[in-house]
Amino acid sequence: MKTLAVFILASAVVSPLKAQDNTRVSANSTDTLATPLYRSPKRALILGSLIPGAGHIYAGEYWRGFVTYGATAGAIGEGVMVYIWDRCTFTFLSATPCKSGAQWPRQTVGVAMVGLGIWEWISSARDAAHAAERANAKHLRHRAMVTPIIEAPVEARSGWRVGTEIRF
Repeated sequence: MKTLAVFILASAVVSPLKAQDNTRVSANSTDTLATPLYRSPKRALILGSLIPGAGHIYAGEYWRGFVTYGATAGAIGEGVMVYIWDRCTFTFLSATPCKSGAQWPRQTVGVAMVGLGIWEWISSARDAAHAAERANAKHLRHRAMVTPIIEAPVEARSGWRVGTEIRF
């Protein structure tokens, strides 16, 4: 227990204090402020990997997210149904015996449809990070249209220039 306390105390003394870091000084204090991302590409990728289309919905591309979810769930679901069901699936309702025929063509199509659905899921998850980057760029474009103006007086008789610049 004493070694743990000594280790924690030593690491606290050795590590720099971030709140008192004054090595970075600039003329304009707004330059050093890091703007947080509007949408995180990493979070969009994780959401898109867990649920198909969720990364696009998080990034603000709602239509693409819903279409991706529908295409992925539809392809996987229909592929499973094509693989399992055949002519004789509901033979318990009929008294006549059933001969289903060859199984491999139907099963091949079912596996191909499931593979297509999984491919759609993976590709949409990969694109979700790009959707978040597109949302960030769009957000910055809208934010950059209005900028505050605060300038010190240039001459002794002129005053401060304060206002808002709106670009079209």
